[in-house]
Amino acid sequence: MMFSYKPKTFWNELLSNSFDLKGVGHYRMSNEENLKMYEEKKIILQKEMGKAGITITPEMNLVEIGIGVGFWTDYFNSLGAKNYTGNDIAEISVIKMQERYPQYNFLQGDISEIRLHEDKFDLGVMIDVTQHITEDERFNTAMDNLWKSLKSGAKLIITMWDPKKNVYLSNKLRLNRIEKPRGLEWYQKVFGNSEVISTADFNDKFLVIFRKP
Repeated sequence: MMFSYKPKTFWNELLSNSFDLKGVGHYRMSNEENLKMYEEKKIILQKEMGKAGITITPEMNLVEIGIGVGFWTDYFNSLGAKNYTGNDIAEISVIKMQERYPQYNFLQGDISEIRLHEDKFDLGVMIDVTQHITEDERFNTAMDNLWKSLKSGAKLIITMWDPKKNVYLSNKLRLNRIEKPRGLEWYQKVFGNSEVISTADFNDKFLVIFRKP
């Protein structure tokens, strides 16, 4: 039977069976190996946030798209985030994270379908997510939705899976059914007059920080 990628069903079933870093990371690696990889990513993120002048404060309004099993939710909580909104397409993620952090706000749904409040957030975060939006129209709608939710002067931390990064990635596209990489131009087309203030290697992707005018 031919595989049909239905994101809501796919991620809810996957995380219901494996609500750990193996579920959101590399499935061929153990949870412990994935944790090591994520801790390395955290070091990169900390460095780039410092370079971009991003400091988490209790007053900051923060939105994270694609919370998964909450690794980055835990991280931002440890930094003192108080006004945090988390979103995920998988119902299981929202249920479990709401139980873990009843003081936070969580939204379940496809970011290309639900609507975020415009001009609300000081910081947006979307890590290891955008490549899983395989339909171009949905990608554009999702990015527009997130961008419009940010205040003037806000920053956006996002990862992109660029096919130009290496030959292996380009070749892998022929077999990959749940991911579609896109270069920086895709994001800039949606964001328009935006400023890239940081770019760094982030495992098999790039971590990019934008500033909204």
